[in-house]
Amino acid sequence: MTTLVVQIVIQQWDKAQRSEADVKAREARANRLPVREPNARYLFDHQVVLDQHGDDVMGNRIRYELTDNGRFIIDRFRFDLSNKTLEYIAQPDSMLPTEPVADMREGWVQCRYHWRYKVYEGGLHYWLYENITVNAGFADSVQQNMFTRSDPVRIFED
Repeated sequence: MTTLVVQIVIQQWDKAQRSEADVKAREARANRLPVREPNARYLFDHQVVLDQHGDDVMGNRIRYELTDNGRFIIDRFRFDLSNKTLEYIAQPDSMLPTEPVADMREGWVQCRYHWRYKVYEGGLHYWLYENITVNAGFADSVQQNMFTRSDPVRIFED
């Protein structure tokens, strides 16, 4: 049985952290890391490993589910565990069609996108910006160096 390994790396910042030094610091951070505990954990009877890294300013940032038809949905991505395919969900909670990203039988993929949220905290509104990187691949056995030993077969950016 193969396991879907999903590594998500989140970088979050607000308007006060947009200086050149802040930008360089974010660019210097790795977007591929070793897969190991405590960040990596098995889900859904060992069908999925979720390896989460980075910022979560608001708490509970990552939402995921396994549907009855064997699709793992995390953030803006839908993985078909049977067909080993990946689709991008451009607008969550909309009726827009998904965008095919990759057939994952040939190796692992890296997906990157940027987003922002309007946050209300302490009586003030502000923007919370983020860069999201999702590294994903199927494996017969989970290896710590799964994402660091080789380059992805596909890089998807939105």
